Amino acid sequence: MLSFRFSCLAVLGLVMVRPPVVEGQARAQAMAQVAALVARYDSSWNSRDTVAVSRMLAPRYQYFTSRGGVSSRAQTMSFLSTPDYALDQAKRSELAVTLSGPVAVVSSRWQGQGTYKGERFTDDQRCGQTWLQTASAWQLVSEHCVQIALEPPAPSN
Repeated sequence: MLSFRFSCLAVLGLVMVRPPVVEGQARAQAMAQVAALVARYDSSWNSRDTVAVSRMLAPRYQYFTSRGGVSSRAQTMSFLSTPDYALDQAKRSELAVTLSGPVAVVSSRWQGQGTYKGERFTDDQRCGQTWLQTASAWQLVSEHCVQIALEPPAPSN
């Protein structure tokens, strides 16, 4: 009887514990999936595809601006669709994805140029995005970008 219990516990333990190789592969696959999703998000944003961007944003999405403001999902979608906003060029680099359960945190550098309400802008920003894996898809929950400050010149003696 003791041997039977031990056998059952051993089988249960094998079923409940995934091998580290499988976990590592799944993690790498999820990280690649999120990186590809960020690229798709950028492409959709750059082409002003409001339908695609809207599908990626979580219902309670928030954007924290480089000037300390907060924009809701509706405000962000309105901003993207306004003719006052024109993006001439944009690129994202230095992408790093960190996973914690169903949450992915993406750090990146975003550089872009364009106009907003007739004013030219040139941004060089460090950005953070928080993605949540739901039952059906990854959704962007939160995003913030801050300008990368230029290093002051070293004092000369």
